[in-house]
Amino acid sequence: MKTEPLGVGLVYIPGLEPLFESPDVAVQVLELEPQVLWRYFPNRDQPYENQLEFLKRLQALPQAKTVHGVGFPVGGSRIPDPRHIPPLREAIQTLNAAWASEHLVFNESVDAQGNPVQTGFFLPPLAMPSGVDAACRTIQAVSAKIPVPFAVETPTNYLKPIPGEMSDGAFTAAVVETADCGILLDLHNIWSNERNGRQSVEAFLSEIPLDRVWEIHLAGGLKYGDYWLDAHSGDIPRPVIEWAQRLIPYLPNLGAVIYEILPAYLPRFGLDGVRRAVDEMHDLWSCRCSAQESDNPFKNTEPKTVSGDNRLTPEVWERKLSAQILFPSDYEDELSRQLANDPAVALIRELNRKFRLSAIISNLRMSIRLLMLSLDEASFDRLVADYCVSQTPDRFAVNESHRFAEYIRKLDLEIPYLYEVLNYEITAMDVIADGQARTVPFTTDPQTLLEILGRGELPIELPTADYEAEITPPEERAFETQSLIH
Repeated sequence: MKTEPLGVGLVYIPGLEPLFESPDVAVQVLELEPQVLWRYFPNRDQPYENQLEFLKRLQALPQAKTVHGVGFPVGGSRIPDPRHIPPLREAIQTLNAAWASEHLVFNESVDAQGNPVQTGFFLPPLAMPSGVDAACRTIQAVSAKIPVPFAVETPTNYLKPIPGEMSDGAFTAAVVETADCGILLDLHNIWSNERNGRQSVEAFLSEIPLDRVWEIHLAGGLKYGDYWLDAHSGDIPRPVIEWAQRLIPYLPNLGAVIYEILPAYLPRFGLDGVRRAVDEMHDLWSCRCSAQESDNPFKNTEPKTVSGDNRLTPEVWERKLSAQILFPSDYEDELSRQLANDPAVALIRELNRKFRLSAIISNLRMSIRLLMLSLDEASFDRLVADYCVSQTPDRFAVNESHRFAEYIRKLDLEIPYLYEVLNYEITAMDVIADGQARTVPFTTDPQTLLEILGRGELPIELPTADYEAEITPPEERAFETQSLIH
């Protein structure tokens, strides 16, 4: 399929507005992750709701638009919640997006009793023919219901290859050709996979159909122990730029080159750093379709994979891998033991815990600060670890925060003001969600209490009196995120 050449762009996050509004229009594409804008109402028949007025303001910006899903991936055997399709379709239509994409991974499985569980982390699908079939069914279940072409993103995979699995490139090629969809090629992901001991970039590119690459993602990463993480943290590594220089001339249907950075890294990296990345991508964009031949120029010198155990199904793979991340005591068979001995499983478990804590902090910042000021580091870490073991993850940070608050309440910790601050922050979440003002009680002046916590100090022996704090909806409700965990 031919795609319209849109140009160079950015994934939208708050703080990038000056670049999107700049008169030189160096940023030609705005890619939106719509789920981070959704309000989530778990008790409604339709729990997901767009912030439609904010979408319309984004639509009015001069950039072309694309939509990139980050919460309902399509690489596994379980079809994503179909209730996410209507708001996804609404976002696509409101933005007049050129195409939509999602990740070729899974984040939902079942536990030993067959109950659905969120993994809290994007996990790699089974790279075997049965995994290809499962991913294609899932992709087609989503792509058939949206009004624009659909592509899948090539993921990071920290795991060691298992015996008999297809190479990353061969699996990707089989999926996109069978499902008849495009490729969102995240070059930093593929380079990270090579650094972490999986297929080389050269071999991966030799195996995928280059004419199906509609979009390239570029980003920065960081070293974490023995691994290189796809952290979206800053400068694009030079080797990734060089791979893009080699690759882009051979992509006849390339429609966009997009830079990603997470909000947490933007203050340090700055708008100047993002603009440097945009300028680098313009240099890369100028190489588009300059090759004189259409053949794939990349070579695969790696040995071909021998066919593995076809009795391993995607459902079993997803359940056992999820179990090792969420319930690490389960070593019921050889595959479970093999996964348990893969150091990447411990890495994912640790990252998962950090992501969940980050999601909780986004809503319960003062409560977490009070806990950290009141407990020593080991006790706080143990509290978070115990919570993560006792509670499976949730896709939305608002739910994760409510569940963490319930967990803390049951502990009945003897920390002054903890449950008042916790009640205040949980109530604030509810006010933001439904727009209804509420009051919460305090046994001391809440303004003084919160100011002390804001300075990073422990509140001690504050004057006692009965107070009520009224929490009203903010006048500007745009971009109040539910913070997906992914």
